[in-house]
Amino acid sequence: MTEIFLGIIQGITEFLPISSSGHIVIFDELFSEINLNTNDIAFLHLGTLLSILVFYRYKIVEIFKNFEVFSYYFKIIAVGIIPAVVVGLFTPVQETIDNSSQILIYTGIAYFFFSVFLIFSEKINNKNIFNINEITIKHAFIIGVAQAFALFPGISRSGITLLTAIYLGIKKVDAIYYSLLLGIPTIFGAWSLTFMNQSYELNTNIVIPTIAAFFTGMLAIKLLIKLTTNSKLQYFGFYCLLLSVVSFVLN
Repeated sequence: MTEIFLGIIQGITEFLPISSSGHIVIFDELFSEINLNTNDIAFLHLGTLLSILVFYRYKIVEIFKNFEVFSYYFKIIAVGIIPAVVVGLFTPVQETIDNSSQILIYTGIAYFFFSVFLIFSEKINNKNIFNINEITIKHAFIIGVAQAFALFPGISRSGITLLTAIYLGIKKVDAIYYSLLLGIPTIFGAWSLTFMNQSYELNTNIVIPTIAAFFTGMLAIKLLIKLTTNSKLQYFGFYCLLLSVVSFVLN
């Protein structure tokens, strides 16, 4: 039951702007009896990756039907993931944080700054004029730089990319779509690296939690779209602020 609970949490936190990695850090401290290793956590991400593919299946299929459209999306997605790839692979940032005895402090600080960003999210830009077909290389790179900050537990990858896209003037629904498209290579790449760097034997107990992550991920995407378009993202900011306090208390 504990593993299924974690699958549900993974599905929710992967897409809602509340940081799945931050929740893992806090839950690891609160529930030390949970003994999911890195491979198991990576496997849970496959469930959320499938959520994106299934939710946007018709739009994704359309991308592959036209070479020019495919080239455009390939370009803005490739540019958007470069900063996170460079920081993740060629700097010791994530490894240093993950192995630090002060990881709860890092998480608390990250949650605090991200919560402020969320709480004032509706103040950042009310002129959303660009659609998904008007994202420029500059837009993609700036959003990619923002995504690199999600290496810090407590900063949501989907949240930081979404808010940055909105700030740049991209329409909210398209900002969500682009943010989740960026998640496809990002999640798959992180999963692939995990299995390349470690020997892995399938833990059959993680299959059902991964299915749970898929279904809750689908629901989370729908909720994210609804709350974003209705200008309700600031509520997540108060939740992240609470998690910031929890992180400092647990340290």
